Amino acid sequence: MQAIITEQQQIALIKKQAINRLTRTQLATNLNLSRPTIKDVLDKQAPFVVSGKTFTAVNNYLLEDL
Repeated sequence: MQAIITEQQQIALIKKQAINRLTRTQLATNLNLSRPTIKDVLDKQAPFVVSGKTFTAVNNYLLEDL
């Protein structure tokens, strides 16, 4: 399964990372993703396609605050 990370999701993840003062390595650990995957999620031009695992991890992490 593949899914799309939108610009809104990307911005929300960057904001949450900054608010919690997390390094990329800490964020990768929290999301249970590799550091190169986190680099792609934070740096690629959105929208872009990711694996289902990555999409689910990002969405679940963003939904924790709701």
